[in-house]
Amino acid sequence: MTRYNCKTAKTISIVHYLEQCGIHPQKIKGNNYWYLSPIREERTPSFKVNTKLNSWMDFGEGIGGNLIDLGIRLHDCSVEGFLARLNHGNYDLSVHQQLSLNIPVVSETPVIVRGVNALQHPALFSYLEGRGINRAHAIEHCKEIDFSIAGRPYFAIGFPNRSGGYELRNKWSKLAAAPKDISIIENGFKAITVVEGFTDFLSLLQLYQAAPQTDFLVLNSVSLVEKAVPVLKGYAEVFLMLNHDVAGQKAAQRFRSAGIDLTDASGFYQGFNDINEYLVKQPKQDDLQQQRTYGIGR
Repeated sequence: MTRYNCKTAKTISIVHYLEQCGIHPQKIKGNNYWYLSPIREERTPSFKVNTKLNSWMDFGEGIGGNLIDLGIRLHDCSVEGFLARLNHGNYDLSVHQQLSLNIPVVSETPVIVRGVNALQHPALFSYLEGRGINRAHAIEHCKEIDFSIAGRPYFAIGFPNRSGGYELRNKWSKLAAAPKDISIIENGFKAITVVEGFTDFLSLLQLYQAAPQTDFLVLNSVSLVEKAVPVLKGYAEVFLMLNHDVAGQKAAQRFRSAGIDLTDASGFYQGFNDINEYLVKQPKQDDLQQQRTYGIGR
């Protein structure tokens, strides 16, 4: 069994590593494998892996690099943490070995939902606990989805959208089962809070420790801003809690350009990319005190 360090880890095929994580290309053109970005939400594949260079580029964020650069973003860990993950896995496959495999060229790899059940698998609860999320909130709002890709079976946490599709998450995968759409959680209030992903929504429930006094809209992708606009125009107050990145800033501007009168309520997780990252980094005894500072829905 290979013991990986920074140098040898870079010889692992990025395509093969993503395959081991349950992440598959949407299309292949020569040496370029195109994916829906595994490190953010998107609708159109803009994450490219070049098998000749064994490098990746996320055109949506304008970043890229080698496998280690990807691993620390994908798993939210340090270089040391990613190497430890590799050394506990089974990744004895170099770049040159991977290029000799017969990988079919595909125009897209659809996710086929095979079953929808109550959330109960211990591995999925473990994933949620690692992200600081209470399983009770997940059980209330999510399902356990059995699905297949290219005939191979998988399972994941499924968060439903308003059109019958699902956002799918587990320890290794960040996928979606079509149709892609926004999700709306109606609680009967005249105010609504907008977040990017369902882990942010579940994180807010965890931080509040009591029912928040707003409805919720989960974008599931910043590319779905236009679908959210008609919904938001029906609310007296709109609180925005998007990611602190370029994509989040652009989405906020698109809402304003569409005439949405909104309040940026993201100040409490300043210094963190999103709400879930903030939750994970907070000492648990501080949660109740922190929720009193949000200043929304009171």
